[in-house]
Amino acid sequence: MKHPAIIAAALTAIALHSCFTGIESTPRITAGEVRRQSAAKPTPEMLFLADILPEPPAEWNTGKRFYVSDNRIAKLFSYTDGRSDSLAGTDLIYAGRSGAPSLTGEGATEIDLVTWRGDTLQYRIDASPENIAARPRLEIPFTIERAPVERADSMMRGHIYYISTPLWRTVDGRSRPGLRHVPVSIERVEPGIDGIYPAAVIFSHEGDTAMVMMSLGGTAGTPRSFASLFSFTNPRDAFPHISDEVWQLIVHSRVQHAMTRDECRLALGTPTRTEQIPTTAGMVERWSYGDGIYLIFEDGALTSYRL
Repeated sequence: MKHPAIIAAALTAIALHSCFTGIESTPRITAGEVRRQSAAKPTPEMLFLADILPEPPAEWNTGKRFYVSDNRIAKLFSYTDGRSDSLAGTDLIYAGRSGAPSLTGEGATEIDLVTWRGDTLQYRIDASPENIAARPRLEIPFTIERAPVERADSMMRGHIYYISTPLWRTVDGRSRPGLRHVPVSIERVEPGIDGIYPAAVIFSHEGDTAMVMMSLGGTAGTPRSFASLFSFTNPRDAFPHISDEVWQLIVHSRVQHAMTRDECRLALGTPTRTEQIPTTAGMVERWSYGDGIYLIFEDGALTSYRL
């Protein structure tokens, strides 16, 4: 193993100047880590939206709304003309469900959904109405329940939080770089646009409007939960010893030589892997983030990196 100084020399072109990175790691969580998270006292951010969950099917009432996130939903129904092209971005209204015969004899369920045109569509599930009613959750593909998103909007709209992720999007969904640990004002929360996360949080910072995708409900380990995206308090207050110069690097997701572990974690997030590496001069610590990105620390200070 080469001495860290040799590694640093090989990476001089990188180490001489900072650069933006969109790193936002999702570390692999071991069973031990899950136990530690469960035992840890939840933060106010963890609890904030934890109870915003989809309604169980037994509680669905007529008039319940589902936002269509993708026109591929037409494949679930019997559309044979171009009307299906206009479903994305509109709501389907729940009009009830009923039992239906099935080839297996175990029964099936047909869910009636009404479009903005007044057409009634039937989504068929190969499970009996009793089975459906007993489930804690039922998802209709390519849709998002409106009620949880509207509740999140009522709780977040108009408030100021400190954003933790630099992976911002434009309001129309295109990826763009952003800042970390800066105050943002929440303008609104809408149904998600990527078909993965149910909520799109639109916010502004110093006149710049952007968006991040967010999960609803769940535990502390839920990807892109409120707690992983926002803080109620200014993180800067917890690190008064960090200089203004270094803090500006952190805000822009940049690192430089001699930064501490805390400073690098604030700048890039939690690494996916850490390891101790023996060298002729002693042990060094390597943080890996994926895609070949790593940091190397010696005696607690950053000595070399690749972004």
